[in-house]
Amino acid sequence: MRDIESAYVRFADLVSAEVADKWRDGIQETIAGLAYNPRRYPRAPENFQREVRQIVYRRAGSKVAYRILFIVTGESEDSSDAPTVTILHVRHASSRPVTRTQARQIETEE
Repeated sequence: MRDIESAYVRFADLVSAEVADKWRDGIQETIAGLAYNPRRYPRAPENFQREVRQIVYRRAGSKVAYRILFIVTGESEDSSDAPTVTILHVRHASSRPVTRTQARQIETEE
């Protein structure tokens, strides 16, 4: 995903490739964990047209956090199939909230 790779490059440039590798491995592990009950995470506070949820990822011992914005589809009560999680956007947690225009853009990039 483009957002993760951009953050990875910034980490590698600012800190080290080793730290960047650990960060990327951790965020990918967090995303993989969304396969199990993704609706346990709260809805994003921004004004999205769909039910966009979020999880905050922070590597142990780090002050840097990233918000992972995602949607959950394909889940029904009469199906044993696991839900499908689509990652819409990954952004630094200290970034300003997503604007309405940005929200529409994020939703259409899916």
